[in-house]
Amino acid sequence: MHGAQAQLEPGEQVLFQTRQHPMAFSGTAGMALCIALAVILLIRHNDLPLSTEVQIAVVGGLLALASALPAILRWRHTALVLTERRLLVSAGGLRRREIAIPLGPAVLEQEAGLSGKLLDHGTVLMTAPDGQLSSVAHVARARELVELARAQARRSPRRGVVPA
Repeated sequence: MHGAQAQLEPGEQVLFQTRQHPMAFSGTAGMALCIALAVILLIRHNDLPLSTEVQIAVVGGLLALASALPAILRWRHTALVLTERRLLVSAGGLRRREIAIPLGPAVLEQEAGLSGKLLDHGTVLMTAPDGQLSSVAHVARARELVELARAQARRSPRRGVVPA
């Protein structure tokens, strides 16, 4: 067990879990396309020996791969787990942060633009018990997560928290 699953307390039941949507790679894909275009233009419009063309292509591929590593790590290490009592979040690439947020009114919000509505992803905004705001972008099924969390918060009010 790792990430958000490792934060589970004994007897705590998982109601819903999700990860980042593949749209989290949109910036990385754009960068790879720009690198590929530069490599193609360099090779096509210059009279270079074959070995130099191969070197340019290899360096371009390595550069595209290196630029994708942060997005891959962030996607691999991000998870949101909803239990009957709280939302467990593990997010980040190299420096992961783990947050456990008790369910209550106005704990979660979801933002989604047009692509988020079409592709079923969005940014989840969370309010920690200390009032600190945090967010996770490109969450798959974000709307469903927020709706389930709000419904669960209404079903099982916590001490001192009045459901909305």
